[in-house]
Amino acid sequence: MILLVGDGKRVDVVHAIAQVEPLVREYARDVVVDLDGGHNFKRKLPKLVINFGGDGSILHIARRLGEKQVPILGVNFGKFGFLAEFELPDLLVRLKEALALKLPMRKSLMLQAAIERAGKRTVRSAVNDVVFQRAPDGRMSTVHVAHDGAELAAYVGDGLVVATPLGSTAHNLSAGGPILHPEMDAIVLTPICAHTLSIRPLALPAGGALKFWVEPGDAITLTLDGMDTVELSGKDVVEVRRAKQPITLVAHPSRSYFDALRLKFGWTARSVVPRR
Repeated sequence: MILLVGDGKRVDVVHAIAQVEPLVREYARDVVVDLDGGHNFKRKLPKLVINFGGDGSILHIARRLGEKQVPILGVNFGKFGFLAEFELPDLLVRLKEALALKLPMRKSLMLQAAIERAGKRTVRSAVNDVVFQRAPDGRMSTVHVAHDGAELAAYVGDGLVVATPLGSTAHNLSAGGPILHPEMDAIVLTPICAHTLSIRPLALPAGGALKFWVEPGDAITLTLDGMDTVELSGKDVVEVRRAKQPITLVAHPSRSYFDALRLKFGWTARSVVPRR
């Protein structure tokens, strides 16, 4: 089954899906269009998701898939388009290859965050990052971190970004963290406006378990991929691990990851006017 996903409230997205759907049906018998987020992945799992939207919509669909990840092809209808590598004309040219799963794919680890509160454990997933951040009207926060049972550090400041390699170009980068290649097996911790000058971004092996807890009385929120927010208290413990399944993105066949970095971040060489 091929699933075409998009925001039904956007006219441009609805028009694009209406244009692509009959072409997809020429190659695939089972095609489903989901414009309201109502498709049940537990009942029917597609072999390919074609997502029409921006990077945020790809994060959303990956979180909906949960532990049953399938290849996602992003058709860019957003502003940045870092994860959504295809424009609509690119998809139309390579549609047959895409439906046959013959285009290159990139796998990147996802995160699983478990919140332990009053004896209950709630598990959520994240593609880009798990962010601890002080309340807008609150004082500086303190986030304690342990890695595989060994105390790592106490981050004092405005918060902490826990990012995947794929998410290293998002909030992590804005906070001064490094860019990691999406296929690296690592997690990066980047403080937000740290009160201690010596504390710096830190990359850790993704195989370990990270535990976080906050100071009693601190007003801190936990946000996953900028979508799912939970208020934390001093008695809460958050455990972050690599998720069981990675996200799989269909990559543009004529553009490498480094091409995307140069294109999206303006790393192209500038021409120099020779002096006379």
